[in-house]
Amino acid sequence: MIALIRRNLKIYFANKIGVLMSCLGALISFFIYIGFLQRNLTNSWQTLPNAKEMLDLWMISGIMAIAGITTSFQALGQLVKDRESRTWDDLRLTDLTPFQLNCSYLASAIIISSLMQVITFGIMASYFILVDNISIPTTALLPGLGFIILGAISASAASLIIVDLIHSSTTFSRLSAIIGAASGFIIATYMPYGTLSKSAKFVVKLFPSSYQAASLRSLLLNKISKKSLSPDRRQQMIEYLGIHFKIHGHQLSNYNNALVILGMLAILVLIAAVLSKRFQRKR
Repeated sequence: MIALIRRNLKIYFANKIGVLMSCLGALISFFIYIGFLQRNLTNSWQTLPNAKEMLDLWMISGIMAIAGITTSFQALGQLVKDRESRTWDDLRLTDLTPFQLNCSYLASAIIISSLMQVITFGIMASYFILVDNISIPTTALLPGLGFIILGAISASAASLIIVDLIHSSTTFSRLSAIIGAASGFIIATYMPYGTLSKSAKFVVKLFPSSYQAASLRSLLLNKISKKSLSPDRRQQMIEYLGIHFKIHGHQLSNYNNALVILGMLAILVLIAAVLSKRFQRKR
C-alpha cells in the first residue's frame, strides 16, 4: 500500500506542467480577487477600520479551502486513468483489497492537497504582506495547519466518492472544471456568507470544506477584529463573512467545526467503503 502511495505521488509530481496548472487552478480565485474584486470590496467597506487587511485574510482562508477541494479531486484523476487503462486490474492481483487500493489513492490525494494548500497560502501571504502590508498572526499557523490537513482529508474523501462513479478521463476532466468553478460558491468565498439566502446557507453547511474555511477565517481574523471593532460590529462581521456558522442558534467554535468535519468524514468514509464493495461486485 505504501509503495502504491509513493507511485501515485511520483506520477503526480513527475508531470511538472500538471503540477503548475494544478497550482494555477487553485490560485485563479486569487487572481480574480486582486484583479477585479479587491478595490470594489474595499471601497464598500470604507467604514470599517483595516478593511483591506480583513478582506485579504478572509479571501486567503476561502481560497485555501478551494485549493483543498480542487487539488484533491485532480490528484484522484490517476485512479480514473488506472481503471480506464486496466492498470487497476493488474493492481488487483496483489494482496490489496479494492478498499485498500482506494485508501492508497486517498492517502496520495490527502498529501497532495495538503501540500498544495500550504504552497497556495505561501504565495498569497507573501503577496499581501509585500503589497498590502498585512500581518499574518503567527498563533494561527499551527492550528491552521491542523485545519488544512482536516480539510484535505474530508475533501479527498468526498472526491473519492465522486471519482468512484466516473469511468472515463473525458468525464473526469469535464467534471473537474465544474467542481473548480463551483467550489468558490459552495463554501461562500466568491460571495460573503451573509448575502446568501437561507437555503443557500443550508447548502454551504453541507460541505466539510466550508467549516475549514470558517475556522481559518476565525484564526486569521480573530485578533484584528477584536482590536478594531466593537462587540456588536464584530458580531455583524462574523455573521456576514461566515467566520462562525450557526446551527440551531448555536454559534460554532473552531473546536465544534473540527468535530463537524470529523463527523462528516466518518459518513464519507462509510459511503466510500460501500461504493468500493459495490465496484468489487461489478468487477
